[in-house]
Formats: sequence, C-alpha cells, structure tokens
Amino acid sequence: MAEKSYGQLLTEGIVRAIPWAIVFSLAFLITMKIFMGMLGQEVKKAIDLTAKTAINTSMNTVLSSEVFPKIKQNTKEAIEYTVNTVNRELVSQYVKPISGKK
Repeated sequence: MAEKSYGQLLTEGIVRAIPWAIVFSLAFLITMKIFMGMLGQEVKKAIDLTAKTAINTSMNTVLSSEVFPKIKQNTKEAIEYTVNTVNRELVSQYVKPISGKK
C-alpha cells in the first residue's frame, strides 16, 4: 500500500467531514427552530405584558397625582395664549373684528 501524501489525507478528511457537518447543522437548525417556536410565543407575551403594565402604571401615576390638574391648566393657558397671540398679531391685520352683539 502506497503512502498517501499530506494533501490527499487532508482532502479525504475534508470530504468525510462535509457530510457530517451538514447533518449536524441541519439537526441544530431544526432543534433551534422548534425551541424558538416554543419560546417565541412566551417572549412575545412577556413583552406585551411588560408594555401594558408600564403604560397602565404611568397613566395611573400621572392621572391620579396632583400634577395632572396643573398640566391640564398649563396646557389650557398655553393654547389660549397662542390663539390670542395669533389673533392679535396675524389675523387682526387682515380681518375686521366681528361683533357678536347686535
């Protein structure tokens, strides 16, 4: 029996390893797909629950605190100020005031 060269031994080893690599890769992929399929739904549920809890907690905190009426009042005043400023500086130059009383 003739001695095989290093290149031939390397080539034979690679040729033998390729089918095993494919088999193990497919088995790994199939296992991971099954595992991720089972785990994926639980992760989605956990994310949804966390988001809902965070939203509910923040809404309850803001709406039940003393800060919310102040925010509401400040927003109302800001809108009134903006409307009056726009009316006074922009609209009043081009439109005659309409009196509501007759």
